[in-house]
Amino acid sequence: MPILFLIIFMDLVGFGLLIPLLPFYVERVGAGPEVVTLVLGLYSVGQFIAAPLWGKLSDTYGRKPVLALTSLGLAASYVLLATADSLSLLILSRLFGGIMAGNIAAAQAYITDITTPATRAKGMGVLGAAFGLGFIFGPAIGGILGGHDVATADFTSPALAAATVTVLAAAGVLLFLKESLKPEMRAQKLDAPKVSLSEKMRAAFGRKTLAVLIAASFLAVTAWALFETVFALWANALFAYGPAQIGYVLTFMGVISVIIQGGAIGPLTRRFGESRLAMMALVFLVIGYGSIATADSEHGMLIACGVLALGSALFTPSLSSLVSSEAGEHERGAVLGIYQGVTSLSRVVGPAFSGAVFAHGGPGAPFFLAATLVVPALGLFLFTKRTKP
Repeated sequence: MPILFLIIFMDLVGFGLLIPLLPFYVERVGAGPEVVTLVLGLYSVGQFIAAPLWGKLSDTYGRKPVLALTSLGLAASYVLLATADSLSLLILSRLFGGIMAGNIAAAQAYITDITTPATRAKGMGVLGAAFGLGFIFGPAIGGILGGHDVATADFTSPALAAATVTVLAAAGVLLFLKESLKPEMRAQKLDAPKVSLSEKMRAAFGRKTLAVLIAASFLAVTAWALFETVFALWANALFAYGPAQIGYVLTFMGVISVIIQGGAIGPLTRRFGESRLAMMALVFLVIGYGSIATADSEHGMLIACGVLALGSALFTPSLSSLVSSEAGEHERGAVLGIYQGVTSLSRVVGPAFSGAVFAHGGPGAPFFLAATLVVPALGLFLFTKRTKP
């Protein structure tokens, strides 16, 4: 577990380095807010395409080779981004990077391999804490390397730094990570009748509880993608924030995420259970989106971001644990791959219209829309609680 934690942490530092900069990078090559969010969403298009495939491959050949290969591919996408001087190259780098980043399904499957149902939420919380720490250090470093002024921001250095960190993550996989999938399970998978990915998806969505969980996650993550893709533009429009200041706010949110997922999620799960925690998280998200939509001061913005970070930190590991509990040991990689693919689709859908909503509805409009999307997700959870034996 510690080795996987460090590997995912380094991967997310590389990803987080670019968050405060990418919207302004796209603007620099001549795109408006509508195009900015579409380009950001291409990363998730790649994840949507690749996550089920990486999950399936990890079930067949093991988690380690998938994690090593995709980490190296992700590093290559950052090098391409560092050299991009046109919108077409930016699009290519983000799409390829998203395909490689579909490996999160393999990482989650690794966690399910080495945990029991009783400790799975805590294990997913450790993975979430690695994400949170990545978002503490990544945006802060990226913001510092990028600079305070949008007009003169340095985009090359953060991208090369992201590539370097991700190569180190790949080296960690190859040198230190032990394979978690038992050889007999891989043999069983290889000997089993071949089932197409589309058949697996139909089977997964044919399970009522699993389908409801994935649908709720789709709505919640679409809302989060709305927030993610327009926050930098919103903060720049309202408070004239540059990459550095945006990085500091994201770091603040990452600290909250680490506190929850790195330590509190285990005791909270034992006391309330994953389902109740997920519902509580959705309530926090509705409050947070509504608060940031109406924020007119930096103080109010920070409070709203803190509430959003709390909601996200509770929701992600709880959902991952609930989804994994609906899958058999031999299919967890594939089921989690489908789940990650659907959440990646959410990150495509949200950016597809978040820029247009921001440009034509006003700075706060995307956050009001995000709050509206989370309400039916909460309703789906209540439905699951009533109908599940």
